[in-house]
Amino acid sequence: MLIADLDGDVAGFSTFGEWRSRWGYRHTVEHSVHVRADCRGRGIGGVLIEALFPRAVAMGMHMMMAHIDAAATASLRLHEKLGFTTVGTFREVGRLRSGWVSVVAMQREIQPAAAIESKQNQ
Repeated sequence: MLIADLDGDVAGFSTFGEWRSRWGYRHTVEHSVHVRADCRGRGIGGVLIEALFPRAVAMGMHMMMAHIDAAATASLRLHEKLGFTTVGTFREVGRLRSGWVSVVAMQREIQPAAAIESKQNQ
């Protein structure tokens, strides 16, 4: 887990973990990022996400997934800016006080598959 420190206070965090537990998905991770509401719009989220890429590559990962609240337009734009592409929407899969929540699935290649295969053949 990475922590963004702003004058001694936690401004946000990012982390990643296994996307699916099955062996065939072992080169794909899903990330999570959160920036404190009063710290948003300062570029912290982008820095936290980008800092995950080399760590995931060092672990032999190929693809990073993101699942984002469809109403979180700033987060969707940030992920697009970082090279994530939308691959689908899960409609009304969560329920909060405000009502049903749809989730946008996005993904980004963080290391070419050929690089992983080359390392495995060595």
